[in-house]
Amino acid sequence: MTADEEGWIEGMSEFYISVDDGWSRIFVMILGTALPDNKVKEQFVDFCKREVMEATGELTPLNESDMIHLFPMFLEELLRQ
Repeated sequence: MTADEEGWIEGMSEFYISVDDGWSRIFVMILGTALPDNKVKEQFVDFCKREVMEATGELTPLNESDMIHLFPMFLEELLRQ
């Protein structure tokens, strides 16, 4: 595996870890409630991937501020479905 491939895989891993951490934090620490069904989380991950790829062209990790900004946008998208 080349260094570029390893970097790409590591970047994707960091993206998924950041979304997972943020998702848990939003529900448990901020809202103080249980996590919703895993299907909802999968939709949120897909939503974040689209938004991040559109903005940066690559899957970069999200910080807590990014997650809090994207969450209401995700809820609005769910309403449009």
